[in-house]
Amino acid sequence: MKRLAWLLFLLATAACQPAVTAIPTARPTEAETAEFTSTHPSEVSAPIPTETGLPPVYVPALCTLMGRPVRSDVPAGKPVILVWGWSAATEEQVRDYIRVRMVVVTFDGNEVEGVQSGGIPYDENAKLYKAVWMAAVGVVDPGVHTITYLLAFREKLFDGFDYYGPGTENEKLEDKCEIDVK
Repeated sequence: MKRLAWLLFLLATAACQPAVTAIPTARPTEAETAEFTSTHPSEVSAPIPTETGLPPVYVPALCTLMGRPVRSDVPAGKPVILVWGWSAATEEQVRDYIRVRMVVVTFDGNEVEGVQSGGIPYDENAKLYKAVWMAAVGVVDPGVHTITYLLAFREKLFDGFDYYGPGTENEKLEDKCEIDVK
């Protein structure tokens, strides 16, 4: 599960700043822990524009896989952008991931299409290459909303730390998270 700690670090550095709500982690170390739900992007080369002109709230498409609670709070009236990503020891390993991955992210049962942001930059702090995807879901009504994440692989993949895909302990990754808009 060391790989999940690196994925947490990737997502936190790719799309997060100070948190809207504190979401504690269970598995990653304190150095790898960052607040996830955010009102401002950092290190995102091309933030997704919002129709409202309001600063968006960036929400991870994963929660329990990262040792976080199922539900997090999001302020009402702000556009919501879902964020997910992948990191690996080499740029080629990230390119392999892009080639063999099958990702389905839904918001309230509707599949969302992620847009890759920023290519495959090298994160000097993490010493990893990373790729980040974002999907704008707009300003959502107050209440509880469900996000699902399913990642499967067409073939076996190595990220420099662990193996993923057919025949490995990590054949697929699934998560179901909620945001409470209030």
